[in-house]
Amino acid sequence: MRTICVVGAGPRGTSVLERLCAWAGNEPLVLHVVDPFPPGPGRIWRRAQSDLLWMNSAVADVRIFTGPDTARCGPAGMVPTFEEWLGSVAPHELTDEFTELTGQSFAPRPLVGAYFSWVFEHVVATAPPSVRVVVHRTRAIELDDHADGQLVVLGDGTRLVVDQVVLTQGNFESAATDEERELAGYAERHGLRYFPSGYYDEDRLASLPAGEPVLLRGFGLTFIDCMALLCEGRGGRFEPDPVHGLRYRPCGREPVLHVGSRRGLPYRAKFGFESEAPPLPRFFTAEAARAMGVPLEFDRDLLPLVSKETAAAYYHEFFRTRPNRVRCSWPDFAAALDGVVWGGREWDELVADCVPAPSDRFSWDLLDRHLTDPGPDLQAAIRTHVTDDLRRRGDPVFSPELAAVQGLLSSVGVLIELVEAEELSARSLVVELEHGFLPLLSYISSGPPPRRLSELLALSRAGVVHFLGPGTRVRAEDGIFRATSAFTSEPVQARVLVESRLRTPSLLDTSDELLRRLREAGECTPQTHLDGDGTEHTTGKISVRAGDHRLLRSDGTAHPNRFAIGPYVAGIHTPTSGPGASGFFAGSDLLARTALEPLVPAH
Repeated sequence: MRTICVVGAGPRGTSVLERLCAWAGNEPLVLHVVDPFPPGPGRIWRRAQSDLLWMNSAVADVRIFTGPDTARCGPAGMVPTFEEWLGSVAPHELTDEFTELTGQSFAPRPLVGAYFSWVFEHVVATAPPSVRVVVHRTRAIELDDHADGQLVVLGDGTRLVVDQVVLTQGNFESAATDEERELAGYAERHGLRYFPSGYYDEDRLASLPAGEPVLLRGFGLTFIDCMALLCEGRGGRFEPDPVHGLRYRPCGREPVLHVGSRRGLPYRAKFGFESEAPPLPRFFTAEAARAMGVPLEFDRDLLPLVSKETAAAYYHEFFRTRPNRVRCSWPDFAAALDGVVWGGREWDELVADCVPAPSDRFSWDLLDRHLTDPGPDLQAAIRTHVTDDLRRRGDPVFSPELAAVQGLLSSVGVLIELVEAEELSARSLVVELEHGFLPLLSYISSGPPPRRLSELLALSRAGVVHFLGPGTRVRAEDGIFRATSAFTSEPVQARVLVESRLRTPSLLDTSDELLRRLREAGECTPQTHLDGDGTEHTTGKISVRAGDHRLLRSDGTAHPNRFAIGPYVAGIHTPTSGPGASGFFAGSDLLARTALEPLVPAH
């Protein structure tokens, strides 16, 4: 009888479990699932959290168990998507508010957690008779080779001896940074309050004082969670407003939130409409990239191709929807694009000839928007910026911008192929792609639901939220926290500082006990690349062997019976890599098939 231990029971672990059941056949199989949080939702989607915490993907995009036609269905057949589950399987779970959700709605995380719980239970209940699933509600803290396989030591003292181990911990946490430790120490010495980076819920924020200024460093999705919990979560309410759409009625228990970041702006809102994209990608293909010779540099070699793909998708939609604003047909323009390079003189001349109005032409400024000159009223300038973002992301008249984002996202699959083939230089992979382009991609495509930005505007008008602006800097001095930015003359002072952002998890400083012990023993290693001159670059992600997800040791060898998969395992992970993406399913499917091959002795 084969035994496999799956460490991590969130959506990824559940996906791997489902695939193992699908491919098990009649082979006797025991699957141990280890996670201190509820199996299915895991930590992020657990049901014991506020309904004010929403998912940032639309209901229709959660189709974690829908895969390619070549994949074998499990014993239960095709497990319903979240939207199908809402419509037919779980109406008894829904309040009146939730029954109104559509495929384009943004559901509360506890409701999504209910779906993931149901899926986990459904997969277990319909597993083949030869498969037994055992759930351990604790952590895995140690993993060693054993005479009879793999020894997994759990936090409750249980010792499991299994044939194989699959690590699916998801977003494992990193230890506090040096700066965070210094700020925490400063706060303790001076009677201040400091909240380091991490996930926030009602309990963690409960002690923030009402009415006092609070500095929040980070303007992404973590800030949106904090905003919802500290305002509406404390009793404030939003009401319809005939002029602005929403008005906020304070309850008096809110802190005064001063938020800033490097960009000084929230992530761009999700689009509120759909548009059919042309066949993508067309210009940015692996073949086109490799024709430039390897090793490739992202900024020099690939970004022009990504830009051309993005611009071409924009113009395809623009020509379709605005034929009276162009001077030629789309087929003629598309054919001419084949022979020109993005951003060159010939490109500019072609676009100027065919799209006469400069305001109709594509530029990166349409997607990567900055605040360059706010004028004398920073608060009004940022409100105007966010209002314009909501207008552009909510009105189908701006469908060419949605098409551009679709073109941009089509580049991800090609980038994954090139990265897995190790065809980018080490420096470019880490510095230009991981730390440059992928965060930009998240800013453009992985922002909050539009409703959240409407609430942000209402809170700003009510004086509950104040914007610090771009280039925010925080200092601890004279017994207080002070925040300034590129557009503020006087610092904002507060006795409370909240890091409303997540650390980038890294195996080098992970707080996960199992991963830390494996790394210290050389049994797993962060993904590291060497430039030609010997310079080392690391992404901090867990190294696995491309093609089968086997865990790599520090000496470069692959352990035959240990696997890892998830957002912080080596490879490219973007907003398109999560539940709903075909690549998510395909990764789980490949890992399950590989794990169920004949066992290889450890060496």
